[in-house]
Amino acid sequence: MSSVLLTRSPVTRDSDHEWRPQRLSPERGPTLEDVVARAWEVLGTELPACCPVCGGELIPIASAHGDVAGGRCESCGSTLS
Repeated sequence: MSSVLLTRSPVTRDSDHEWRPQRLSPERGPTLEDVVARAWEVLGTELPACCPVCGGELIPIASAHGDVAGGRCESCGSTLS
């Protein structure tokens, strides 16, 4: 059985003196674009990168021309290409 943590949104009082839910800002952190771009940067140096899916190691995959064509995760099998 899994558990779920429910929290009540904070409320604020508006100019009409009514209580209204306050909008919460999303957590700050790297975007998917940031994570994938970083993986490409590291793979471009022909070093293993962090897998955006599971956090394992993406091993660089060479193209027919010898440059990096992507990466394959040793842990989950995901491919970045």
